[in-house]
Amino acid sequence: MSLMQDTAEINKTDSQIYLVTMVRQSTDMPMYIDHMVYQTVAGGQKFMTKLVAAFVHAGYREKKVDADHYELSNGLDKISLTGKLEDVYED
Repeated sequence: MSLMQDTAEINKTDSQIYLVTMVRQSTDMPMYIDHMVYQTVAGGQKFMTKLVAAFVHAGYREKKVDADHYELSNGLDKISLTGKLEDVYED
């Protein structure tokens, strides 16, 4: 069953949020996924910048794809950190 199958009572608002998603893949642990929601793009990007700095301090190598996407690796773990604007819905 699709989540959007009965959309008659769901309305898209004029609001948007900035969704930050972190996906960690490891050779010896299960995949880990986490999300953070921010009201503004600037707030989400600031969070990602601080999180990347913490991972770099812990020995990860950073590859900045763009302001909304980072890839980190320490040889065993790979972390993808992405942010994007998402619409907000109400019922």
